[in-house]
Amino acid sequence: MSFFMNAKLIGCPSTKKEIEYLGSSLRIDCEFLDFNLHADPNKLRDELQKKIHENQHYDLIILTYSRCSDMIVGLASPAAPLLLPGTHDCISLLLGSDERRYKLADSNPGSYYFSPGWLDYGRNPYEEYQEYVGRFGEKDANYLIQTLYGQYNEAVFIDTCDFTNKDLYISKVKEIANFFGWRVSEVKGDLGLLKSLINGLITPAVIYVPPGKTVTLADIPGRSPCKPG
Repeated sequence: MSFFMNAKLIGCPSTKKEIEYLGSSLRIDCEFLDFNLHADPNKLRDELQKKIHENQHYDLIILTYSRCSDMIVGLASPAAPLLLPGTHDCISLLLGSDERRYKLADSNPGSYYFSPGWLDYGRNPYEEYQEYVGRFGEKDANYLIQTLYGQYNEAVFIDTCDFTNKDLYISKVKEIANFFGWRVSEVKGDLGLLKSLINGLITPAVIYVPPGKTVTLADIPGRSPCKPG
């Protein structure tokens, strides 16, 4: 049971739908940052630190950002403790643990994962290719996209919630997979860790950072699950 009654959640949009599904947005003050900040970890870190400083009047600040290019390293909260997931990234968070991600990676390290929030707010590989064609031409775009995504062979949709529009997400994943020649599969998400986090529960998989302490790499157990990620 959580002892923190007045909490602020600063979240990645990749977890927004799941947080709404769990009903947390109705009882916690939630704020989701621009997904495009992921393109520059330093800018994302600066924005997170700014938001942390702006919300020191809360009993607890919850982040749904994981290790994510180590961008949470260096964050600190002067008065309010921080709570964050002890996973490598949002994919592991939505799968329930790094351990489950590792097992899936062992079975096929060439899997590229898509979540509903990621499809809604992020730039997918096909959109990235289209952008490169406009900027560099088709030949260079093909080279770049092959360099970035040539090691993948499967598009995996993480079914995290009971979505009424799930077919739309699957259709989008199939469109991306067809372009790259990937297989398509689904895996059931596990929101247990996310639920513990947003309920303010301190568990072995949820990192508690006391006021005044700076987040370091040693605080974060998450590691890259596989080379393709």
